[in-house]
Amino acid sequence: MIAVLMLGLLWTASARLTEEQSLRGTEVPVRAVCLDRTVQATIRIPVEANLNAPRFRLGDIATIEAQDPALQAQLSQIELGASPLAGQTRVFTKQQLLTRLRQHKIDISVVKIEMPDAVRLTRAAQTLDATQLEQFAREQLKAVVGESASAWTLDNPPAPASIPSGAVEFRLEGAPRVAHGSATMEITALVEGQPRAKYLLRFKAPQKTRQIAVRSGESVQVRVVSGGVVLEVRGVARATGAPDEVIPVYIPDTQKTIRAQIVESGVVEVRL
Repeated sequence: MIAVLMLGLLWTASARLTEEQSLRGTEVPVRAVCLDRTVQATIRIPVEANLNAPRFRLGDIATIEAQDPALQAQLSQIELGASPLAGQTRVFTKQQLLTRLRQHKIDISVVKIEMPDAVRLTRAAQTLDATQLEQFAREQLKAVVGESASAWTLDNPPAPASIPSGAVEFRLEGAPRVAHGSATMEITALVEGQPRAKYLLRFKAPQKTRQIAVRSGESVQVRVVSGGVVLEVRGVARATGAPDEVIPVYIPDTQKTIRAQIVESGVVEVRL
């Protein structure tokens, strides 16, 4: 009887051990279980992109597809940095994009990014039309000196300059400064209303034929004008000159030399 009971207990223990081993064989390892994160947006950026603005956003260089329109709009408006100068190129990397997305609290685990490791960004440009600039400058000069502005010579023609693409206009800074047969003016070139380049232009008046009115050693009539009173004396020119020029004149009565402006042939004038 005791032997039968012992055999029953051994059979029961053996059955439980076999069941536990079987169950352990069907366990699923914890590491094999993973959560499926659904892609909510896809960002596609080509290897090269063109820019027009001083700074660029993700929407300027990427095609964005998202299930949620609000997420798509948010991604499009993320600012990525400064654009290169007009006509120049810079590199934008995938790592920089990931950094910007994290800074804007975007969960990159639900965003699919299709782009090369580095993208070349080029700023669109145009060459400033120097002819239009000169024409604008001559119009400003004409307002000061009249029709003769067309005969003035531009002393420092502007070199070709690369500026951002867009509508170009010019703005005069201050008024033209005209003196002694020359004129200078500062002009700003604007693209889409934004200043992009400045130019300081110099014009020279056409050379006039010098008409000699007084010769050195020649006797001249000297007019001394003071407060509406005119006094005339004789003098001797100490230099040769043309009308409007100032020359030294010796006055025998006072034995002094003065500086007088030539008015016409044989006549000079001093204003006190």
